[in-house]
Amino acid sequence: MIYSAGCEYAIRALSRLAQRAPNGAFCLLRDIVDKDELPEHFVGKLLQQLVRADLLISAKGRGGGFALRGLPGEITLRQIVEAIDGKERIHRCILGLSECNETQACPQHDCWVPIRRQIEDTLDKTTLADLAEALAKKQAKAEKLLVRRK
Repeated sequence: MIYSAGCEYAIRALSRLAQRAPNGAFCLLRDIVDKDELPEHFVGKLLQQLVRADLLISAKGRGGGFALRGLPGEITLRQIVEAIDGKERIHRCILGLSECNETQACPQHDCWVPIRRQIEDTLDKTTLADLAEALAKKQAKAEKLLVRRK
């Protein structure tokens, strides 16, 4: 996958947070990770990274937890990926060469340029609201399948 494991966990956790508290309400870490069985301690560190990137707010104590800093429709997938994996991850050489550009291209450079543009476009256009909606649809479909099996 193009994301690190940490980035994948962050996307899954934020999708759940956007689904559970789209209006900026606080949500406990254990409530964010429980349904997806994500590693709570690791996800907690990732969410703190997202706090430092100004995508989340955190509060300690009663009524605390994590909350989205903005509306789910305003937070893009690119913001999440860059906060966790860095801005350069998407631009790295697919073969791992130290330089990969038009003048010092790897054998797959020309093939990956349009794919990279498409990925960047998707990262820019996809919001947390989109991810939360997709998650809700998948959960509803899974629940229907479960009911049919019984």
